Amino acid sequence: MNDLTPPAEVDSVAVSELFETDQLLPRGAAFVPGETEIPDYQFAWGITGDEDGEPEHGEPLDDGAEKEIIVPVEDPGPNEALLYMLTSEVNYNDVWAVTGIPVSTFQQHESDWHITGSGGLALVVETGEGLDEQGRIEVGDMVNVYAGQFDALSPKAGRDPMFSDFTIQGYQTPDGSHQQFMTAQGTQLYEPPANLDLDKAGSYILTMGTIYRALFNTLDVSPGKRLFVEGASTGTGRDAVQMAASSNLEITGLVSSDDRAARAKENGADASINRKQDALADAMCMVPNDPDEWDDWEQAGEPLLSEFREKNDGELADYAVSHAGAEAFSRSYQLLAEGGRLTFYGASTGYEMAFMGKGGATTPKSVFERAGLSAGDGALVWYGTPDHVEGDQDAVGAQAIEAALDRNARVAVLTETDSQAEHVGATYDVAGVASIETIRAESDGFEFVRSLPELPAPSEPDALAATVGEYMGKMFKPLGIALGGILKTPNNPRGNPDVVFERAGQNTLAVSTMLSAPYQGSVVFAEEMAGSRYSFYAPQVWMRQRRIYMPTTEIFGTHMKNTYEVWKMNEDIELETFDVPETHLTPWDDAPKAHQEMWENAHEEGSYVINHALPESGLESKEALFDAWDSE
Repeated sequence: MNDLTPPAEVDSVAVSELFETDQLLPRGAAFVPGETEIPDYQFAWGITGDEDGEPEHGEPLDDGAEKEIIVPVEDPGPNEALLYMLTSEVNYNDVWAVTGIPVSTFQQHESDWHITGSGGLALVVETGEGLDEQGRIEVGDMVNVYAGQFDALSPKAGRDPMFSDFTIQGYQTPDGSHQQFMTAQGTQLYEPPANLDLDKAGSYILTMGTIYRALFNTLDVSPGKRLFVEGASTGTGRDAVQMAASSNLEITGLVSSDDRAARAKENGADASINRKQDALADAMCMVPNDPDEWDDWEQAGEPLLSEFREKNDGELADYAVSHAGAEAFSRSYQLLAEGGRLTFYGASTGYEMAFMGKGGATTPKSVFERAGLSAGDGALVWYGTPDHVEGDQDAVGAQAIEAALDRNARVAVLTETDSQAEHVGATYDVAGVASIETIRAESDGFEFVRSLPELPAPSEPDALAATVGEYMGKMFKPLGIALGGILKTPNNPRGNPDVVFERAGQNTLAVSTMLSAPYQGSVVFAEEMAGSRYSFYAPQVWMRQRRIYMPTTEIFGTHMKNTYEVWKMNEDIELETFDVPETHLTPWDDAPKAHQEMWENAHEEGSYVINHALPESGLESKEALFDAWDSE
């Protein structure tokens, strides 16, 4: 056997030796499951470490960070399958993994290499014992591959598979689909829609599935309502427009040119707004930190609101889909009508999401009901912390405590002073009280930070990580330790509250979202919020799918999709409820080039897949594939 220590960069001598001993298949080789011998090694595209083990991140092509390597072929586990990849999806997760922006993927695993790629089209080569017994997936099947992995044996999977140790294969794990062979859980594998050719069949699940969940689960859209979509002519914005059009929403898309406006209309948008027009020259930016600039910022957005109203019968948006990051998020939120809901699943231009509060107030009882606070749930109430509260009496905080207790929640209270903590403890039958005064005295490094600090751009990952880490060290960790001990349960050992009652007029939303339980934990407001700026750290809301309820609007994080949503989306595609975008079949050798173009935002409209083993484009079925292989 060849003395190879993976990951090995491709060397002609080593490759020749592996070919001669049948330990490696040529790129693009035909493979007949059950007949062709499975090799020991395989080609893959990935990132490796230097001599000191440090990951060599950089631009995919221009820096040579993405390398073709040789790695072992893994054996499938009991509930897994070994796949021969025919194509693999190209998406921004690949780019973030290669560049290490905003964080290095090597922080999430201990492998010496990281193979990118999340999803694709494959042939089932071998099945583990459990999968074999189930009989749904068999050797020889052609499947499209969903990149979501989870612990199917966890009780949390019964609520939503995404809440059960969910990871994205190829981004959070080192074994992505840009390799010849890949192991996958049985829950990741689906029969492709019959109306898709093989180019398209492995091109869409990651991106379109994200939109499917955003619209039909997170936003829970209703026909006839008004939807605003950022970047509506390409990528996930394009997918959002087309899927929303299938549900008869009134769609207005944000675009950057007349050509893109026409493209959005072709995909189902009813109207569009060009963000580069002169009237919006000063509009598309995040809410500034300086309070003296807030009024001017809101006024700069009036042309955007006026144009939206003009194109929507005088009304603002019932829903908004945001993905472009800090620069667009603030305005998308400003466009929400009373009762409106915004969801987002990305933040490429910046990770601080800021918005100006809207008018209106409600009661703690009402907002707890909207958030679904139930008996036994943990609730955290901020008490006495707003600047206008003096002494031990906080009327709104008291109402929140009483409303949470009325719902039989377990209530923890965070106060400003020890005196307030003593008053709350003596007055209410709460689970516990912590005061900022005591935490400051007893916790090394605690500092009550009044708002999220200005964050470096995602293109500065080290500075970004340091800034966020410092904030979490000063605020989140000390508060989490103090409060977690009050609310912890056997199923919630960290004591994350299910609902946090936040206060208008203070900008502690960032730490409240971090404290709330991952996966649909909520932060709620009841007081008038107009005239104040609020902000949070985007990944804590979108990737953990937390929710923010305000008196008249809502912000819900959304992320990927679950197994049922993939299954249902595939059915809708087969029924031609909506279609899959044009797919660009990229040669194996051009994987770094495709990722470089995506990094530079120079890629063409539509989806990209890396071609592993399709002998030609446009094949309609597995049988056509085998015929094409036979004719070569």
